[in-house]
Amino acid sequence: MRWVVLLLAFLLPALAQEAPPPDLSPEVFRIARELRCPVCQGESAAESNSGVAAEMRRIIAEMLQEGKTEEEIKAFFVERYGEWILYAPPRRGVTLWVWVLPVLGLLLLGLGLFAYFRPKPLPKELLEEAERRLKEPPR
Repeated sequence: MRWVVLLLAFLLPALAQEAPPPDLSPEVFRIARELRCPVCQGESAAESNSGVAAEMRRIIAEMLQEGKTEEEIKAFFVERYGEWILYAPPRRGVTLWVWVLPVLGLLLLGLGLFAYFRPKPLPKELLEEAERRLKEPPR
């Protein structure tokens, strides 16, 4: 019985944090998860408990009720805070290098490893010497 109570004591707070509050739709939290909290860096607007994040969620809910699309809502926050507010930066301009450089680095590393571990041909003199020794009669 103690195990059940102890298990419920650990699981209930975790389950309570996962579910969005009933006053906002899950769509609001889905969009807010893709936006950074301007105050609590490292947290999304959906996870943060700051007043700014709560206001952002309220604005998202209002814009959804007005019939705005997800892209229009994100464009609103980008216009207000800049592209920094997006968790997934757009793949253009300077941020394109953020997406391309890791792939390019891995490609160069693979080519370097292939060139280093590739079997190299033996010099012609060594091959001729080996053939000569093989042809000599055993002593």
